Amino acid sequence: MLVDIATRFYLHGATQADIATELGLNPSTVSRHLKRARDLGIVRFEIVVPAPPAADLGRHLAAAFGLARAVVLPTGPGSTEQFAAAAAAFVSGQLRTGTRLGLGWGETLASVIRNLVPGGVADLSIAQLAGGLREPSPGIQAHELAAQVALLYPGSRVRYLHAPAIVDSSIIRVALAHDGSVTEALAAAADSELALVGVGDVSDDATMFRYGEVSVDDRARLVAAGAVGSMNTRFFDRGGRPVDVLEDRTIALDWLQLRAIPTVVAVAAGPAKALAIAGALRTGAVDVLVTDQATAVLLLEPDEAPQAVG
Repeated sequence: MLVDIATRFYLHGATQADIATELGLNPSTVSRHLKRARDLGIVRFEIVVPAPPAADLGRHLAAAFGLARAVVLPTGPGSTEQFAAAAAAFVSGQLRTGTRLGLGWGETLASVIRNLVPGGVADLSIAQLAGGLREPSPGIQAHELAAQVALLYPGSRVRYLHAPAIVDSSIIRVALAHDGSVTEALAAAADSELALVGVGDVSDDATMFRYGEVSVDDRARLVAAGAVGSMNTRFFDRGGRPVDVLEDRTIALDWLQLRAIPTVVAVAAGPAKALAIAGALRTGAVDVLVTDQATAVLLLEPDEAPQAVG
């Protein structure tokens, strides 16, 4: 009886008067039964206190690295999926009908785009910011992400970059750079008004190393040259300075072109990436950072928060 009454009242929204009529009870009896259900633990209440807004943390982070904005999202149980969903909500809010959108690639961006929902905008012009990877995990390539976004927003068009992100020699890169389709695709990417990029580190588990996009020898050369991370397939050191080990073999927007895009949003989180994210912010190419609280705290440590360099 107690379970039945509690279910009707708390889950189905019936009033005490309705329950009394349906069960042939006095309304006061229904009230007593509900109290007894609470006293016996049949009904339990949980008050979930929302995570405190991270606005102050975001403001401090933006000021420390010279960003236009830093969006800091809560960290907690199941935070990976929560982060992707919250980051997707932020990205959706930046889109307008006709937006020229440049897309990078990577696992974090893929998670964010999977969480995008169709909105009230359409006719996006989408371009790849870098070429493709040779053997990546399915679903993280820029052309795949671009196609997914285009399906969400009616009338959207994609300018694909039909070239590898890193080729075997500078001669091949020069030849491809003179191909009309590559030239036009990179020009479309450079004309983006909003760009979404991820940030990678130089650990063994980083996507470009895990899938063999960068060889063991090239990784050793990058690390020896001081590389701490990559953004849009281009590497940088702790101070945000370009590491040119693979520059002459890379097909992607260069640093000057990336900086020239009005709004570049870097979506990156995780304490293990803090050093790489700090370096990325110092490149001067990032306008907005979307990260989580745990990472933001690390980025604001005294040795990680000098002003960004341009």
